[in-house]
Amino acid sequence: MDAHAPPVSDNRPSAVDGDFLPLPDAPVVPTSAARLAFGALRGAALGAGLAFAGIEVAEASGIEWRALFPEEAGLARWVIGAALLLLAFWLQVLLHEAGHALAGIAGGLRPLAFGVGPLRLERAGDRWRFRWGGGLSGISGFAALLPPADGSPSRVVQAAYLLGGVVANAVVAALALWALTLSPAEMLRGLLVALAVTGLFLAVVNLIPFRSQGWLSDGAGLWSLWRQPGLAFASITLQQVLQASMDGVRPRDWPAALLPADDAPFGAHGDAALDAGVASMRLSRAIDAGRPDLAEPAARYLHAAWPTATPPLRPGVAAMLAVHCLLVRKDLAAVRAWRERMAGSLLDMGCHEAWFDAELALADGDLSLARDAHAQAVAALPRVHDAGTRIAVAERLDDLATRLASATP
Repeated sequence: MDAHAPPVSDNRPSAVDGDFLPLPDAPVVPTSAARLAFGALRGAALGAGLAFAGIEVAEASGIEWRALFPEEAGLARWVIGAALLLLAFWLQVLLHEAGHALAGIAGGLRPLAFGVGPLRLERAGDRWRFRWGGGLSGISGFAALLPPADGSPSRVVQAAYLLGGVVANAVVAALALWALTLSPAEMLRGLLVALAVTGLFLAVVNLIPFRSQGWLSDGAGLWSLWRQPGLAFASITLQQVLQASMDGVRPRDWPAALLPADDAPFGAHGDAALDAGVASMRLSRAIDAGRPDLAEPAARYLHAAWPTATPPLRPGVAAMLAVHCLLVRKDLAAVRAWRERMAGSLLDMGCHEAWFDAELALADGDLSLARDAHAQAVAALPRVHDAGTRIAVAERLDDLATRLASATP
């Protein structure tokens, strides 16, 4: 580190009685049997209503929805129909995210990662890689694109990006309806009907403003742009910080104009996800700058926010708190506890996981396991998606390698 960034610690983690262990999750309010029964009936009524409305709309639009369930297939027609709808749904999800990507890139946004179900396509430096990332909680897919770090937030660009997926679904549904007018082969007719139905369904649903386990629908994003532009622009600014890191700017050198002042209060936006993201960035900057006095308040804010954090936020918050407990607080019990809560991250965090495993193994005196985990962390370092973090973590791994080399069994 340079002269104005003194080391955070002596780089020798030790076990202390930590008060930074994860707080219990917010208590779940039990649901009465009557409420459960009412919810089931309401869901069944809503499903039946949507199905009836869909059939009416399909018939009014000339959609041969019965092609999904060919009579000649007998009882198997229901299996065939369900399979066609499932196939068409995932095709439309893929096209939806592609629509976001094309609209965002056309507006100058830079792609970071894409996901459909458990599949991920992630950028790490100049390379792209596929991986199996596990299921997504609350959504079927995502397209993460970032604005230029030195650009000005644009409401038009953001709106076009949000509408890109809906437009893609609607266009494909319209093309499927047009293809049905050409009297296609029987085998193709069912798939075209399924594409039309699922495309229209996804287009309409995504325009409805709602939040699902922390994720905003496209309609909710558009509503925020219109009614809460301050929150929308704050979120875009936070994305610019990440893009700066993607460009190779390490956390301590992130543009000051993109983050709150050091003495600014936490939770200023009143939005849990945005405030947690800002706190995480401030914590990362403080740790890299060797400022434990600034790191501790940010970490305490994230620690207090953990019980109510949504699933998409939790792995990243856990990783940041593990770093803080390792480098600033030297609380190995807390490091171990936060390491266990990093599973399910949207992006690949294998490097950080292996780094923590190596530090914990070294503290436990298991040099063989520590060296293996360190080798795994070094191998995974190129997969860290942003170059700025990669620089900082590489220094920590170099320090760990020195300690491993001098350690005796």
